[in-house]
Amino acid sequence: MKQLPPDTVRLLSSSQVITSVLNVVKELMENSLDAGATSLDIKLENYGLDRIEVRDNGHGIKAEDTPVMALTHFTSKIFCHEDLERLETYGFRGEALGSICAVAEVAVITKTEEDDISTQYTLNFTGQIVSQKPSHLGTTVSVLKLFKNLPVRRQYYSTTKKCKEELKKVQDLLLAYAIIKPELRLTLIHNKVVVWQKAKVADHRSALVATLGASTVANCSLATIAKSNQRLF
Repeated sequence: MKQLPPDTVRLLSSSQVITSVLNVVKELMENSLDAGATSLDIKLENYGLDRIEVRDNGHGIKAEDTPVMALTHFTSKIFCHEDLERLETYGFRGEALGSICAVAEVAVITKTEEDDISTQYTLNFTGQIVSQKPSHLGTTVSVLKLFKNLPVRRQYYSTTKKCKEELKKVQDLLLAYAIIKPELRLTLIHNKVVVWQKAKVADHRSALVATLGASTVANCSLATIAKSNQRLF
């Protein structure tokens, strides 16, 4: 019996965290929401297998944090296990971006209010920065050649049917966030064609109308959540 090489261990563990195009989109979206984003543009090429891009208007990543932003178990969400009892973010393990790096090519463009310009960082297999250069774009994470080193996983998406099913799952994910976060503006683009979009709205009812349609909402029953005193229609 022999110990597996570190790169093999990383690939195996990352392939358990990142299992699909939907999974990548969800992790990147939640990173954006944790960064205070109210506007998200999700762009896919070839159903996300060639490229997944998530652009947001969040507060960005501080320059001093960029060297560790994709290293496993580095996070700004918690500092010790006791913080889990008062968690208010989607992410907290510090695994998502690093795991994506292990199964795809990743570039991060980011800018905070204190920065004069955006900077693009290219990351390697282990999540370390291998190059950086100025950029004119806002905060954007680009994932290219998903599952390039996992041929069996890539083969799973070899049929158009499977790819379309995955695109539908991504759209359903966005619909869910559109309803629970009325203030969120969302756009889904596939191969440069707008598949679905939702503007910022005032409340949950308006969000439901925008996503499900007025006739569907009219046939729904009113429910009140006592804890937060919010109404869902």
